[in-house]
Amino acid sequence: MNNDLQQQAWKYFELHAGQGLTIFNFYIALCSAIATGLVATFHAEFSHPNLRSLFGILLILFSFVFWMLDERAKLLIKNAEAALKFFEEQDSKEIAVTHVFRREEILTVHAKSARLHLSYSKCLNLVFGLFAFLGFAALIWGSWH
Repeated sequence: MNNDLQQQAWKYFELHAGQGLTIFNFYIALCSAIATGLVATFHAEFSHPNLRSLFGILLILFSFVFWMLDERAKLLIKNAEAALKFFEEQDSKEIAVTHVFRREEILTVHAKSARLHLSYSKCLNLVFGLFAFLGFAALIWGSWH
């Protein structure tokens, strides 16, 4: 029974970690296409400058939606990690090299004491923020011109 639950927890982890990366890749492709369209609105011969505001709104909207999807994926991944750490603890009370989830937690605590610790979460949030900022800038530029 214990092995079945451990396999279930691992598959749960794999599923949601993979979904998170797939969603982020789709977000990057979608927002890159929108940003390309946004840049095209600045060309002198472009005849629909109002699209600039639309592209800005889309960047803001998609950044928010995909950020929320990423937050949900992180929650589900943390759930799986907790289960996998539990199974590692059942194996032995000492932290062995093979206890990757428990070791990672300890290594992360030490890494956070470094000056510039960039987790996946911080990096993804930075990308979401940059595209949202680009959207806000396009919205402001579009309403002034």
